Amino acid sequence: MRILGEVERELGIQSGGTTKDYKFSLERVACVGCCALAPVMIVDNNVYGKMTLAKAKKTLAKYY
Repeated sequence: MRILGEVERELGIQSGGTTKDYKFSLERVACVGCCALAPVMIVDNNVYGKMTLAKAKKTLAKYY
C-alpha cells in the first residue's frame, strides 16, 4: 500500500486513473503471476520486481 500511495503521488492520479497526458494508467491487481518477485511494477510490458519506494520512484523516472 505504501508503494501504491507513492506511485499515486508521483503520477498525481489514483489507482484506476490515467494521467492527463495519457502517458500512465495505474491499476492495482492482486496477481500478475510473479509471486517470487513481489511486489512488482509493470511499465511498458517490462516487469520490475522486489519493488521498494525508492525503486518505484527510480523506475517511474525512466519513463518521464
